[in-house]
Amino acid sequence: MDAASIGDEEDLESVLEEQRSKDDETEYVKTSVYDKPIKAVALMDTGSCATVVKPHVLPKEMWAPFSKKFAAANSEVFTINLISKKPVGLEIFAGQTTWLRVLGRYLPDKDVLFGFDAFFRTHGLHIKPTGLSYKGQFLPFTGIQSILKIQEAPEEEDPTITPQCLL
Repeated sequence: MDAASIGDEEDLESVLEEQRSKDDETEYVKTSVYDKPIKAVALMDTGSCATVVKPHVLPKEMWAPFSKKFAAANSEVFTINLISKKPVGLEIFAGQTTWLRVLGRYLPDKDVLFGFDAFFRTHGLHIKPTGLSYKGQFLPFTGIQSILKIQEAPEEEDPTITPQCLL
């Protein structure tokens, strides 16, 4: 998702402004009955203008209808249909929680896509060449596992054995 390619910048700006104005009166939303953090597989993408969460990660009652078109880096246009009703706490490092409204959409192989909005709102978070740092804590980058596996090439056939043809 590229911030420059959003069709109607005023809508996104109004959502971001609403987040800024409600920082002092934010209601912290429980994500489960027991208010335990939900572990999720995440990807940080500073090219993404907004944080996106798979809809199944949060309870259905936390989502509101929302319609916004975005363009991906490959110029593919897609629509986001959900937004969280209230800010959701995202914890990257222990003791650091960033509260913001998130968009909801299916993400292949990931539960959360941390966008630049989450990075911007997490004061003290730094992107280093080898990972993320926050107040003396360090989280190294890890590679994205491929769906395809590398297999060893089969051994060369013995030239003394000739294949038999059956008629």
